[in-house]
Amino acid sequence: MKNIFIWIIILLAVTVSSNIRGQEKVEQAEISSQYSTVPVVAWFSKHDTVYYWVNESSWRINGADTVRTSSQSMRVRINVVDSAATGYKLEYTFLEFPTENLPETAPFSEIFQNQIVARLAKKIEGTTVSFETDDCGRITGINNLGRIKKQAKSLLNEAIKEFSVLPEMQEAKELGFDIRDYAKKIDMNQLVDGYLEELNLLFLNHGNEYTAGEFKEHEDATDSTFESTTVISASVDSDGCYSVMADITNILTRKYIKELVGNVVGLFNNDSINDSFRKNFDSQVKVNGVYEDYLKTDYLPNGWPFYLVKQQSTKIGQLEKVKQKVISLDSYYFAP
Repeated sequence: MKNIFIWIIILLAVTVSSNIRGQEKVEQAEISSQYSTVPVVAWFSKHDTVYYWVNESSWRINGADTVRTSSQSMRVRINVVDSAATGYKLEYTFLEFPTENLPETAPFSEIFQNQIVARLAKKIEGTTVSFETDDCGRITGINNLGRIKKQAKSLLNEAIKEFSVLPEMQEAKELGFDIRDYAKKIDMNQLVDGYLEELNLLFLNHGNEYTAGEFKEHEDATDSTFESTTVISASVDSDGCYSVMADITNILTRKYIKELVGNVVGLFNNDSINDSFRKNFDSQVKVNGVYEDYLKTDYLPNGWPFYLVKQQSTKIGQLEKVKQKVISLDSYYFAP
């Protein structure tokens, strides 16, 4: 039963990030520099075309042991269909999803899961998302959202079908957890947000203006918020390229972790697991958890992002889950 409890904690480390507010608007301090402010503004032209590589990996850490648990890549294209004084019309196309195998040291189940994700990704190749932004580059709408939702739901159903045959899922079903029932509770809006995560990240800061320099703020915990430390920085180099970085660290109290794990345990219709949770949590989890959300984006002078790093990590005792996404400019054409 101890192993089951540890498995639930690991599941928590995977899902906890979706329950915590991460990169959002943050107040900034006045810091003087050569550039007093750093505005993120799109200076796009009709027919601008950029290609990006997206590489994402996850690791599970237990003390001194580190295992890479996922690795996916994709190549995407963004092109400007129309440009006007009020904003831009653009298209975002999924081009290819190269397959990358996990190391032999990775658990078989995670190697199998990685293969499933890679196979489903092939079904997205060629899909185009039509979207619009305001004159600063802030996304204002997805024009073919209905089609995207339909495709995302179809892929979810296929994924559930594939994952349901995993030995771990069969064992979980015997313990009262059915992944098909869980899938019915998934919010479609959140699913679409995940589907368009990279696109939203690339345009996340557009329309915002940041104070140049670095600002650090610490907030103590309240009844409704975590203890947190936020670092925001913005800078411009001699070529006119600029960067914006946000690093947010939250301290997760044992009480919050217990509530969150309790919600996960509640998915199992099994008295034995619930009893184990009530008896063992306090003795096995004796420290607070730490959740960190880091995002840094580098921009060309015309407002196109050319390098982005997002890393999220959740640590509870010796167990840690790290997820890193890197988006890099592959090639481009900027209309004269």
